Amino acid sequence: MDRQSTTELFVYGSLMRCGQYHSLMSGAEFLHEDSLSGIDLYDLGPYPMAVPGENRLYGECYRIPLPLLSRLDELEEHPRVYERQWQRLDSGTWAWVYLGRPEQVQGCVQILSGHWRRPT
Repeated sequence: MDRQSTTELFVYGSLMRCGQYHSLMSGAEFLHEDSLSGIDLYDLGPYPMAVPGENRLYGECYRIPLPLLSRLDELEEHPRVYERQWQRLDSGTWAWVYLGRPEQVQGCVQILSGHWRRPT
């Protein structure tokens, strides 16, 4: 992949390998597992939502073709539901991350482990 036509993306829910929407990641190159500090993870039923907080979020980092961002923006309903933000991951890699807002998770169960697949 030509690096000028790609960007990095950090995913933590249904876009991860074996996730419900991973097939939408066509053309993406898995780079490594990573984490993001200062983020809390919540269970919204069929999918998670991460919001700024005090914990650590775990997920996967990918290199994706730039045109894929607009398709993922549609899936994540950016900017109405999730907001795509450029964040520095714990590894030092910079990547796009879809985050929600704290008011969206009020009354939802927090996943203290920071792992969508391993909630306990």
